[in-house]
Amino acid sequence: MRIFFVQHAYLKFIRSAAFSKELAKVIFMGFLALAIVGYSLGLGFALDTIITQYLKHKDSILFINKVMLYYFGFEFVMRYFLQNLPTLDVQPYLHLPIKRSSIAHHLLTKSLVHVFNCSACLLFTPFTLFVVAPRWGTIAALTWLGIIITVSLLLHYLIIYYKKKWEDTRAGILMLIGTLALFGTAEYYKWFELSDVSAAVFHWPSGIFFVFICAWLLLLLLYWVNFRVFAAGMYGDEWSLQKDSSSEWRKYSDWRLLRGFGAYGEWINLEIKSILRNKRPRTFLFVSTFMLLYGLIFYRDGGIAQKVPSFALFAGTFVTGAFLINYGQLLFSWQSCHFDFTLTRPGSVRQFIEAKYWLLSASTLIAFVVTLPYAYFGWQIIFFHLALTLFNMGVNIFIIMNIAMWEPQKIDPTKGGTFNYEGVGAAQWVMAIPIMLGPFIFYLPFKFVFSTEIGILAVGMAGLTGLALRPYLLGLTTKRFVNKKYEIASGFRKN
Repeated sequence: MRIFFVQHAYLKFIRSAAFSKELAKVIFMGFLALAIVGYSLGLGFALDTIITQYLKHKDSILFINKVMLYYFGFEFVMRYFLQNLPTLDVQPYLHLPIKRSSIAHHLLTKSLVHVFNCSACLLFTPFTLFVVAPRWGTIAALTWLGIIITVSLLLHYLIIYYKKKWEDTRAGILMLIGTLALFGTAEYYKWFELSDVSAAVFHWPSGIFFVFICAWLLLLLLYWVNFRVFAAGMYGDEWSLQKDSSSEWRKYSDWRLLRGFGAYGEWINLEIKSILRNKRPRTFLFVSTFMLLYGLIFYRDGGIAQKVPSFALFAGTFVTGAFLINYGQLLFSWQSCHFDFTLTRPGSVRQFIEAKYWLLSASTLIAFVVTLPYAYFGWQIIFFHLALTLFNMGVNIFIIMNIAMWEPQKIDPTKGGTFNYEGVGAAQWVMAIPIMLGPFIFYLPFKFVFSTEIGILAVGMAGLTGLALRPYLLGLTTKRFVNKKYEIASGFRKN
């Protein structure tokens, strides 16, 4: 039966109208997977040398077992952003004599073909054979490796269950943020050492078989839970009765307060509705919220931004302009499905452009306010953030708005954002160059001639100059959009 599904997937792939595009995507993902496999295997052989010679830890096994939970935490985050749900267009099969259980089992087993499911095995197998086995014995070493692989598979099915049931809900988002915040707070305030918990679980040669059995029982339980979820959602009336995930966010997307700002408020209100009711821009919003925590990596005591202050320009640009960059790169593609209708709405083009400007500016200001607690690591960080907030609002925002007009492509905003390159073209790659290098054009000359503080002040003054010229720059942006709007509309119709 599974061969039957595989044959259908293959025929659908080669007969697709977008076969060449899909083939290019598969080849690219294949090279990326091979790179991950190669790096994992190479690091696996060098793991003991890195720990004992470079990190100066005598017991490499104990060190690995202490950081194992951190490794799985990193893997969970990577899986969250990079692992997709197993998909299959099941509607054509529901009227055929095929059991729903067969379809559900096929989806869950097909999902195991993923690079993350072999990376843990490749990374720790050489270490197991050459380091753990001589000290613990072959059976105990292989059991230890089995636990690592089993936990990795547990994360695989945990991500599937979370994305299937909780990812697009407020409760799921709060659950994820709360869990990460709990562990982060506990680690920071030393309520308990995660490394001690990790060592207690994995560094237990005499009880390694008990841990292995418990891990396998949890894996089987999670597989069964996922199976029940997939099988329960395969009735024909599910597609006619099932509410779209946007319904939960619908009641939070109508901001009546904005109506008091006239046409600008109406445009911004429509933009917010589009963000909260469609999965891809909503994913960008959540990712941008997580990026506000990047400062914990760069600004903490001993972080790279503390040692190299100029590196804070990169960190500050991302932290204060996360939503501006993520959402703004597809600024006009978000209306691609109804762009012709957008052009016929009452109101001037200037109001349409300026509403987008104020939406992106507001997101930058909100990010600056939210990141004020980074003053804990030094007030200089707030000085950096203020300068980069001004630069984002006065310079980067106009760069993004104008480059976003360069041959924007039609996208489906209802699809997820993970590994979704729809609408991403040359403009999005080129856009990163002036955004990242722009602050340094003003910073470096003044830093070398005067000081770091004067260099940051120059960045802020450049942003203030852009804000002072805002009416003129918005006029130029509007004029360019007017000249290109029919070309943009025609491009959307072709896709």
